[in-house]
Amino acid sequence: MNQNFVEYVKSHIKEYLPMEYQNAVVSINEVTKSNDRLLTGLTILSPGERSAPTIYLEALAEQVEQGLPLDAAMKQIAQIQVENHNRVPLDISVLENYEAIRPMLAVQMCDPETNQEYLKGKPYTSCGDLAAYYRIQVAANEEGTASVAITESMIQMWGITKEQLHKDAVQAANARSPVCLYDMEEVMAESIFSVKPENLFNREGPLDIGMIPIYILTNQEKLNGASVSVQDGVLEKVAELLGTNFYVLPSSIHELLILPDNGSMQLSELEAMVREVNATQVAPEDRLSDKVQHYDREAKLLQRGQEKSVLGQLSDKKAQIQQADHTAPKQPHRSEVSL
Repeated sequence: MNQNFVEYVKSHIKEYLPMEYQNAVVSINEVTKSNDRLLTGLTILSPGERSAPTIYLEALAEQVEQGLPLDAAMKQIAQIQVENHNRVPLDISVLENYEAIRPMLAVQMCDPETNQEYLKGKPYTSCGDLAAYYRIQVAANEEGTASVAITESMIQMWGITKEQLHKDAVQAANARSPVCLYDMEEVMAESIFSVKPENLFNREGPLDIGMIPIYILTNQEKLNGASVSVQDGVLEKVAELLGTNFYVLPSSIHELLILPDNGSMQLSELEAMVREVNATQVAPEDRLSDKVQHYDREAKLLQRGQEKSVLGQLSDKKAQIQQADHTAPKQPHRSEVSL
């Protein structure tokens, strides 16, 4: 981050703001965000206010380095401040009332290994190799959301347990945006033919699975949709629809990719694909994890995927043969043949 740019913004931003901001307090803070990203945040707090939105300066600083005039960048910051302040008039006193914010609770997923600093002081629940943490969604529209991360001190203030918070957050999130399971081919076709894909999660019977099927597990809003995996019964329902075990690929915090474990791809191939996509196509703030997980239908267990050993492959083959013997029509034994 260019410190000269940061200091200039702090010193001159009031020149670009309406008169009501002239007595505001302007501050710059280093903020740890998801995936332990350290960002530079600008806060403009007007007299009488207890909180204000934070504007992160990294993107604009990069644009200035690439040729955006400084005056244009300052105007953008001022516009963001005014629009955010009008769109999200934060009344921090509302956050003190748990019953008032209960319908606004949200769940977000992350990889605890790459969020060690970010998760400090926040209640979270381990979900396989990932973790679910909680936010209060104070506003949402087509441009995005405004939310507040829930801290340990907040649940102490409310007098609730982490388990109660998890239960309430899952219920609230599902009420706003129910679970959706889409066929990848139908999602891709939507952009061409403008035909909405069917939500397969509402199906009762097993799906007709193709040769290389890929499904998208998300929510109706397609926003923080990876969190639907922590809802009771969701992964069990997916396994029931597929009729088999499956791999869970962390596409982003907004969605998971589901691949039936039919032997068509090796775990190492899936992990390499996830790493490449995360590194080249997923924005840092949307990145979930590089870890491919595996869901066992019989055990109802989600855990880190493991490459099968030769012994394990032979065991699977033996089980398939035994299953085939069990389902095949039985031939009469010679001693049972009557003439």
